[in-house]
Amino acid sequence: MSVKKDRKTSKWQARYYVRKDDGSLKYVVKKGFKSADDARNWEISHKHESNAGNDTTFGAFFEMMSLANRANETTTETRRQRLKTYAGELWDKPMKKITKNVLQKWRTKLETAEKKNGDPLKTQTKNDIIGYVKQVGKFAWENYDIPDNCKVLKSFPKQLDDYNEMVIINYDEFCALQNAESDEVLKIFFQFLYMSGARKGEARCLLKEDFDGTQVHIFKSMRRYESSVKTTKTGNARWVPLDDDTRSKLLYLKNRPGKYLFGDATPISLTKIDVHFQNDLKEAGLQHMRIHDLRHSHVSMLWNAGVPVPEISKRIGHASPKVTMERYAHIFDNKQSASLAALNSLVKKKKK
Repeated sequence: MSVKKDRKTSKWQARYYVRKDDGSLKYVVKKGFKSADDARNWEISHKHESNAGNDTTFGAFFEMMSLANRANETTTETRRQRLKTYAGELWDKPMKKITKNVLQKWRTKLETAEKKNGDPLKTQTKNDIIGYVKQVGKFAWENYDIPDNCKVLKSFPKQLDDYNEMVIINYDEFCALQNAESDEVLKIFFQFLYMSGARKGEARCLLKEDFDGTQVHIFKSMRRYESSVKTTKTGNARWVPLDDDTRSKLLYLKNRPGKYLFGDATPISLTKIDVHFQNDLKEAGLQHMRIHDLRHSHVSMLWNAGVPVPEISKRIGHASPKVTMERYAHIFDNKQSASLAALNSLVKKKKK
């Protein structure tokens, strides 16, 4: 159960579930409360109607949580399938019987999980699944007083192989990618990502007022829809100066109708971005990569140009240079010629 404020009426809503005779869940909304406390007290008085008892399964709580959060159906289905595939032993198990011991045994099994093609499951995917399980546990505790054993779960530490999955393209390869793109706004969007190191979500939600003519102010990010705008991944705001060519192209976009820098009245859609990007890669003869790899390529480009790690870290919005060093350890390790040259120079001077 949860309470929510109606922005139009400024009244509060109470929400809860009842289980129908056929076993399915029915979502109930009670509107018109003057305060959050009134709505919450009403929920508590009707809590018994939810019938979330000893036999309510993990899967049922997941569905209840998704309804309560009004989660996007595509996102919900993706999470549902991942949980059924890699946490099947939890899905149909009563929540009250999912002990810490059961969860730890499941986590051990998840550590060696494989995809359908036999490839190992990526660390990030495993951690995402753990995150889903912990969300369900928290929901059951906060709304139905069921002990949250799921909080015992810890994420898996990333290995160097996880970082090496990133794809780096040089400037010539990026130009080939650009030449394959015919949409004017998308071409500038891809250039902005490659030349600024911004994340896709950060770029999509940029308003024209966030660009002052020479640099962009990045302090928010968007997952899919406008309603999903929140702070950046690290919560840090930053100003990112732009090269002359990218700056001039953003000035052109700033004079177009609409409030969004990349879009118009609404931001450029994720589907359009992803479809065009993959088609451009094929036409340019480049290997498969994610749009996020444009950010990684930006870091590689700056490092190879001799830009210090602290400056790179500040530009791409990492919490600290240490995070940047850990994230791009394999890139930084590939270039040690400057270090060797400096050491050899010291030795030569000593011999003289």
